Amino acid sequence: MYLLDHIVHFVDKPEQLVEETKKIGLYTVNGGKHGMWGTYNSLSYFGLSYIEFIGIFDDELFERASLEPFTLHESYKKRNRKNGLTRIALRTTTIEADAKKLKDAGLVVHGPETFSRTRPDGSELKWQLLHFGNENQEIEFPFLIQWEGSDSDRYDELVKKETIGEHPLGNLKIEEVSYVVENLKSVKEWAELFNFDLDINETYIKLKAPNCVIGFYKNTNDKNSNINQITEVIISGAKEQKEIELEGASYKFKR
Repeated sequence: MYLLDHIVHFVDKPEQLVEETKKIGLYTVNGGKHGMWGTYNSLSYFGLSYIEFIGIFDDELFERASLEPFTLHESYKKRNRKNGLTRIALRTTTIEADAKKLKDAGLVVHGPETFSRTRPDGSELKWQLLHFGNENQEIEFPFLIQWEGSDSDRYDELVKKETIGEHPLGNLKIEEVSYVVENLKSVKEWAELFNFDLDINETYIKLKAPNCVIGFYKNTNDKNSNINQITEVIISGAKEQKEIELEGASYKFKR
């Protein structure tokens, strides 16, 4: 089973998003540093799924990380470091078997590799990552993540550390991650790889993950510069409906 784990949103200064999102009604906390990649983050959780506001503290380390194929660092570099919604990660508990399955499907696979970062309180967080794709892909695949420990234990720990807290805007849930794409046919491979149910018509394909919809909408605007990329995150459970533009990203809050 594959769940939406997090959405990567590149920003200039993640620490500033703690206060910026508070104005919107979100609970966001400082995360920590990825010393191996030259990045750091702040985090806004919705259950165990979250938005990662990520920025760069060391250009040299980041440039080195961006050479690794199919990583979010490569994605950001290819977009000339344009801030905004960049990639999604799917959570798995079978990452070794996933690597074999993806290779058997003809994809180029890197990993899984084990990583860690230090939290503000000095504790260490560990996880494994799996990156994959192919040279001719129109839409970047998600990357896979497997966390150390069970989901329930990790949730309890995040609540205890006050990383997860209540959002003033309401009991919020990430309902959909939306893409605009040129060719809907390429999306079907996602469904086959991850066993997602499909909702299809002529203008969209919606993949139904257990905790979120991943929607792909056919491009109808010739002037759209964000084709084959994430264009919007829809969050439900809000006390008031509103649409927010935040550092190159669109968020829609609905009741």
